[in-house]
Amino acid sequence: MSGVHEPTSYFVSAGSTLVPRPEAASPWSPEMLGGRQLAALVAWAVERDGEPGDVYQPARLTVDMFRPGPMRPLDVVTRVARSGHRIRVLDVSVRCDDVEVCRGSAVLLRRGTPSPGTVWEPDPWDVPRPDAVPADDGRRAVFGDLRMVTPWSSGEEAGRMWLRETHQLVAGTPLSPLVRTALAADFANPMANSGNRGLGYINADLTLGLARPARGEWVGCEVIGRTSDAGVSVGVISLYDVAGRIGYATVNALADDRLLRGD
Repeated sequence: MSGVHEPTSYFVSAGSTLVPRPEAASPWSPEMLGGRQLAALVAWAVERDGEPGDVYQPARLTVDMFRPGPMRPLDVVTRVARSGHRIRVLDVSVRCDDVEVCRGSAVLLRRGTPSPGTVWEPDPWDVPRPDAVPADDGRRAVFGDLRMVTPWSSGEEAGRMWLRETHQLVAGTPLSPLVRTALAADFANPMANSGNRGLGYINADLTLGLARPARGEWVGCEVIGRTSDAGVSVGVISLYDVAGRIGYATVNALADDRLLRGD
């Protein structure tokens, strides 16, 4: 025994498949994979097969969560839809027993020199740094090191938080900036759609847009937009690291009051 502590992981490799550990379960059911773990698997596959490196920026990641992911071995398969000089596009399929439970796509853009001129941007994020915000130890076992800048679901103000992931996605593989951000971005649904009675919406997708990779361990999230009608909601959050804004995440969600009743 080396005595070196290894981080807990959400999945372990078993040949060509990934086997979920109990930590990968959704907060809603121990028999179902969490949405943020599914999003991270798509991001992981993009890096595995898309070879983004230092030249290509994973600029858009879209994940469709149209079927509950079972806590069973998974195959993650990619297909290159476009491999151009400036743009690459990958399709990703997450499958269990040859049934697709989640699919995604990614657009990778070649980095280059910014265009000249001044373009409007929002004001910088002005919140306390992560080490100045108390940890939410009650949610640590499920979500990692969570630091709520505003209350989780007051229903009165936009949610803001910091997250530092404490688990590896796949055992033995350190978290990359893209996977780390994908794990945080799925919080767009509970942050945008939680009210004073809790979270009554379940998201059907996640779209992540990134101008650059996250730097460091912390990812910040802030709700900047939400609209809903007839049980359909669209929520938008800004994403940050300690150096500033890195991108945005959007979710489309369906109202489901069984979440509030605990059915």
